[in-house]
Amino acid sequence: MAEFKVGDRVKILPGVATPFVGVEGIIYQVRPHDGGVATMDRHIVEFDRREKRSFYSAELMHIEKSN
Repeated sequence: MAEFKVGDRVKILPGVATPFVGVEGIIYQVRPHDGGVATMDRHIVEFDRREKRSFYSAELMHIEKSN
């Protein structure tokens, strides 16, 4: 399972019931699961228009930084 950190650029994966599928954003905050289950951590993603939504790591894909 991929680990995401604040500042990572991500893309929302298909299969999620959301209008954000395929949209890119940046990890704004990571909220660990109360029970310590890493796969249940919530990742707050900020999109271009400053809109923020919460996703699980399985719903996200890293985007490589271009130099």
